Amino acid sequence: MTERRLFSVIERIYNTALILMTIAMFITVTYNVFMRFVMNRSVGWADELARFIFIWMSFLGAVLAFKNDEHVGLGFLVEKIQSPVILRIVGIIQESLILVVLIFLTFFGYTASTTVMNISPALSIPMSLVYLIVPFCGALMCLLGIAKIIALLRGAGPVLIARRSVE
Repeated sequence: MTERRLFSVIERIYNTALILMTIAMFITVTYNVFMRFVMNRSVGWADELARFIFIWMSFLGAVLAFKNDEHVGLGFLVEKIQSPVILRIVGIIQESLILVVLIFLTFFGYTASTTVMNISPALSIPMSLVYLIVPFCGALMCLLGIAKIIALLRGAGPVLIARRSVE
């Protein structure tokens, strides 16, 4: 199996997991709304589960956005650069700074998730399981960031980082 095909399979699994989480959150919230307003009975665990799924979806979505360069940026400044060489250097600096932040996020996210001893009140699961999404996604983004830097150094990466026009 080639590297490109392997990444394609992993991305499909990743997208499927995000879709399944979205469906699970929709079902959980719909069930809770039905129970609360139709049956006049609130379901405490549903609020908590929906919140935890939303947290995981947000972090997993952030990884996908980082992979596709869809995060907010200051493209109007980079668009003024005409030289492809300088643009590539700016891209390397940009990705390196992002990588430093991601390393901190991963390290401190791991520290926080492994030291917390709380138990969720409604679901009775360790909060460390909920918080483990931070270092997991941080590590994924670090790997993606390293791949972006390597691609830029090789000259195969996106030279026109911010020149995507909004259509």
